[in-house]
Order: sequence, then C-alpha cells, then structure tokens
Amino acid sequence: MIKMLRVDERLIHGQVAVVWSKALSITHIIVANDDVVNNDLQVTSMKMAVPDNIKFIARSVKDSIKILNNPKAQALSMMVVVRNFKDAEEIAKNVLGIEQINVGNYGLLPVNQHGKPQKKIDATVEVDEDDMKYIKEIAQLDIPFDSQLTPDSPKKNFKKIYE
Repeated sequence: MIKMLRVDERLIHGQVAVVWSKALSITHIIVANDDVVNNDLQVTSMKMAVPDNIKFIARSVKDSIKILNNPKAQALSMMVVVRNFKDAEEIAKNVLGIEQINVGNYGLLPVNQHGKPQKKIDATVEVDEDDMKYIKEIAQLDIPFDSQLTPDSPKKNFKKIYE
C-alpha cells in the first residue's frame, strides 16, 4: 500500500525520514529518481538518514513503477519520494492505490530554477510553467493532492490552484 507519494526536491531529510515516516507508520521508503539512482554518494547519504526500522530503496522511475505494481508490494506500507512533478505524474498515472500525493520543499533550491517565472503556492512551494503542466495532469486524477510541509502543518489543496 502506498500511503503517500511525496514531491520534495530535497528527497530524504529529517522531515521525510523521521516525521512523515512515523506519522504514516510506513515500513518502506522508495526514492524514485533517474539521476539519484546513479549517484552512489547520494544513495548512501539517504540510506544513513532513514531510521533502521525502515527499508530504503532508490530506483529509477521506471523500475519504481515495476516495484510498486508488484502484487507483493500491496502488503507493505510505503512512501514514495520524487524530486519533481514530472516523476510524480508518471508514477501517479501508472500505479494504482496511491492514497495521497503530498508536496513540500519544492522550487526553492537553485537546482529547480530554470530561469522561468515561478508562482508561489505557499511558503515552501514555488512552481514554474513546466511544473504547472504536470500539476494539472495530477490534479485530474482521483487522488488527494495537497501541499503540507509536515503532518502537523496546515494542508493546502493543490487541486484548487485552478479554481
């Protein structure tokens, strides 16, 4: 069972590895990112941040979709973390059973700035026109889609961006 698909350009850090994993009672964290999977240093660093009682997996987006669609995965309590809306959209459209899509810590790092104007969604999320294209696709899916930094912070419904 996929308790949460989180879009977070920082991927694994304290909020994700400790706070969200505890709030969701997950047993597995999957980082789905085509670049990170080929960076041993990043993978090792993320593994070190994840509590010992949680299994950590880093795979490409395509391989993550295969893992998530495996019937054995339904018995697990998982959180999937992606770095961008493109990857979130690909997973959300190709994997059934995602309970919620959550966004936090996005668009604030230089790695995500393409020189295009960004729209501030809330204090921790800024998106550009490319992001908006994927957000629109995700918003059409029948999955709750919110911005929420931590479990105890207020939620903002991403689907209302278009109202």
